[in-house]
Amino acid sequence: MTQQKFLIVGAGVAGLTLAKHLIDLGHHITLIDNGKNRSSAIAAGLINPMVFRRMTKSWRLDEFSPFAIDFYTSWEKECKTQFYHPITIRRMFSSEQERGYWLKKQQNPDYQDYLTEVNEADENYSLAKNDFGTGRVKLSSYISTTEFLAKGKEWIAEKNTVRQEHLDYTSIDPEKGTYNGVNYDGIIFCEGVEIRHNPWFNHVPINPTKGETLTIESSSITESESLNRKCFILPIGEGKFRVGATYVWETYEDELTEEGKNDLIEKIRVLTDEPFEVIGHHAGIRPTMLDRRPVLGRHPEYPSLYVYNGLGTKGYMLAPLLSKEMADFILTETAVDKEVSLGRFSK
Repeated sequence: MTQQKFLIVGAGVAGLTLAKHLIDLGHHITLIDNGKNRSSAIAAGLINPMVFRRMTKSWRLDEFSPFAIDFYTSWEKECKTQFYHPITIRRMFSSEQERGYWLKKQQNPDYQDYLTEVNEADENYSLAKNDFGTGRVKLSSYISTTEFLAKGKEWIAEKNTVRQEHLDYTSIDPEKGTYNGVNYDGIIFCEGVEIRHNPWFNHVPINPTKGETLTIESSSITESESLNRKCFILPIGEGKFRVGATYVWETYEDELTEEGKNDLIEKIRVLTDEPFEVIGHHAGIRPTMLDRRPVLGRHPEYPSLYVYNGLGTKGYMLAPLLSKEMADFILTETAVDKEVSLGRFSK
């Protein structure tokens, strides 16, 4: 295959994983990022196979989960670091009804890879507030997002080009596929909520969703599992935990708020009465879509321009495989899943 040159705009989880796939296939990448959108960085990186609200598996879970595990464990070896961490998620049931849903689903063969059968120890779990019993999720994990983003960019920079700069849209010639006069076989926008400023893809209906998280420290909250009810308490080592997350829809304001902080503190108290100290407070804007599906595609008039966006709250689980599908689409025009196709927003 002839080497092609691509410009990727945005160094979040979408841009980095896409760059990795294209470099592995022998192509040259220039990755640029303005450092503004922090959603991939402030995310806890939790990979949860379940949607507890409906007690269902995440979308295309049987494809996304094994691919993500293989992708992250392989890349961290190449980066000579660790950013993939398996961890059990313990769901603290919020009602008898929810407990009943779990007990029913655990008997379903489609769920047996992901839900443990509730046993006596789960029913009597005492390391958090236990009103209706608990259940454990298998094949759950988290990505150390700061480590992943830093080491991923380093890996790409060693092989190709990474620059921190503000993209000037007027320096792009969409007909020629050039940026600052340099020819590219494709320019791929992985900009998150910055897409609203993009003159070629600002029609994509991104629904910006603000999320606030906390970092807390405690010597007595359990570090063996991630607790989940109303919020998650994720142990990240050395007595520290990430807690999240809030949801404020349709806003681009990413300031820290006392309201968000207090909301999370109240939710922690639903799970535990153990003492803790807040040592960090974070906020970012998630690029979510109204139909809860990412968007992948090529501009209908300018074939050198592509969009890859909208990974939302499950971005770290979705990105590895979706990035492969995006790379296949760019290189071979292999059709992407209709659910994520840009074409669904055709006017």
